[in-house]
Formats: sequence, structure tokens, C-alpha cells
Amino acid sequence: MAIPSYTDIVDLIKKGATVEAQEKIMELREAVIALKEENVRQSERIRDLEDKIKIKGQIIFEGGVYWLVEEKGKDGPYCQTCYDTKEMLVRLQKKENGWVCRSCKTYFGY
Repeated sequence: MAIPSYTDIVDLIKKGATVEAQEKIMELREAVIALKEENVRQSERIRDLEDKIKIKGQIIFEGGVYWLVEEKGKDGPYCQTCYDTKEMLVRLQKKENGWVCRSCKTYFGY
């Protein structure tokens, strides 16, 4: 879709083609809305990728599970299966002699 230019619209108005100019203005408005929506999608994607990069810099694999290393210490454990397959940090729940993931049902013994 070609985006109408300001000069095209001005030329139409000067020629007295106000209906055509209004149509071009509507096309321009639709293009602006589409660009704003695309900008929001791209901003969300950038934020998501930045979060993933940050996590990759903080995560360690130890004892068959993942841990996030932060200033205050280690946080976790997190499911290896969920992180390796879906890049999801799913906190494990204590179970007899280990942990279980409530998302994928994997059991991690210790």
C-alpha cells in the first residue's frame, strides 16, 4: 500500500478535488494507525528479547536444574525441561526427595 504524500494531498486541494483529498487523508490516517500498531508489536518483541538476554546472563545449570544468580543469591530451582524446550522459567515445587514441575510434570530427584 502506497502512503499518500502531503504534497499529493495539497495538490488535490488546490485543484478543488476535495473528495479525493479526503480519501487520501483517510488513507494516510490508516497508514499511521498501522505503523503505530507495528511499532507497539516491535517494542514488545524487543522487550521480550532483552528479557531473554538478561536471563541467559543470569542462569546457571546446577544439580540437574536451573538457578538464577542474582545479587541477593541464587533463586530457583527452575525446570530444565521447560527452559530448554520453551524458554520458560517454571519454578519447581518441593516433593519427596526432589522437585516436580507443575507445568510439564517432570520430576527432579536429589
